Amino acid sequence: MSDTLIIKLVRHGESESNTKETDPRDVGDHRICLTPRGRRQSKGAGKRVGRRFIDEALVYCSPYARTRQTLKGVLAGAGIKPADIRVYEDPRLREVDLGYGELDAQIPMRRIHGWFYYRYDGGQSPADCFDRMSTFLESMMRQVERKGTRRVLIVTHGLTLRAFVMRFMHLTVEQFESLENPNNCDVITIAPKSRLRKPQFTSGKWGVSGLRFRTKPR
Repeated sequence: MSDTLIIKLVRHGESESNTKETDPRDVGDHRICLTPRGRRQSKGAGKRVGRRFIDEALVYCSPYARTRQTLKGVLAGAGIKPADIRVYEDPRLREVDLGYGELDAQIPMRRIHGWFYYRYDGGQSPADCFDRMSTFLESMMRQVERKGTRRVLIVTHGLTLRAFVMRFMHLTVEQFESLENPNNCDVITIAPKSRLRKPQFTSGKWGVSGLRFRTKPR
């Protein structure tokens, strides 16, 4: 079954934090909502993913407001009623906790200790998120085998998405750090490499496409 598995990962749509309308430290990151543009983006992602894919998929979502709203838009864009789909909300798919301090003030320390390893003041590091994705992937694959599915849809956050790709594709830390954050509602596909036109990374039989890369050094 895993030989035909296809995983599509969607970053949430534009949020009020992305546009600086709302500061997560004031309201709580999990309460940040989509902007009207973000809702439109999510419907567009649903059209790209397509009803046929979602109808056959295990569907996972971060419990944060912006990802749940994105999934709602994805389903609407694909012409699917929410009541017709079982959604598994998994807290391990939440965004990396950036703590409560000023982010810009921590950039020098991040450069010293490494972008992947640095743990935000009062928060987490991308390495912590990688550990979460390891346990999520194990339980997800058990469910894939149990359900006999060939499709998985995951709606999550940019850094979490990259950590999932890193874990699944066995990327190095340097390869992870070469990745740019996906744009809002980008769709990243992991599938057997023979089914991808131009996989950006390969690992064994697997390939991944849809990633964005940094064009400038940090």
